Amino acid sequence: MKFRLISLLTLALALPVVSGDESIQKLILLDRAGKRGLVTFDHKEHETKVNPDPQARLKAKEGGACIGCHHTRDEVGAPQLVKCRSCHVQEGNAANPKNQDGKELFVEEAYHDLCITCHRTAAKAPVLCTGCHKLGRSQ
Repeated sequence: MKFRLISLLTLALALPVVSGDESIQKLILLDRAGKRGLVTFDHKEHETKVNPDPQARLKAKEGGACIGCHHTRDEVGAPQLVKCRSCHVQEGNAANPKNQDGKELFVEEAYHDLCITCHRTAAKAPVLCTGCHKLGRSQ
């Protein structure tokens, strides 16, 4: 089991990080230490998707799907495509942003809120925990 996980992590780290029109990264591992199991996120599969929820707070426009997830902007309003962990860190950190209800958006909570709200309104997207979290594949 550990060998398979190490192999998967090695593969993920070996995947190319490219710029331009190509995928930023092929595979991203989420919820590595979570109790529900490892989540593999295929960036290429998601990079052109726009959240179909008309009430989505971070609604991206067609052709600008990146801003729906990478939602930071610089001082002149230009989108800055940064990793989630740039703003959302470990639970309990006072620097973490809060949602509209005042709930702390530490990195795992931010991932989950963003993913599940989009999945609940998208056709053919998994909405059950086991659709993304694969038990037996955690560290």
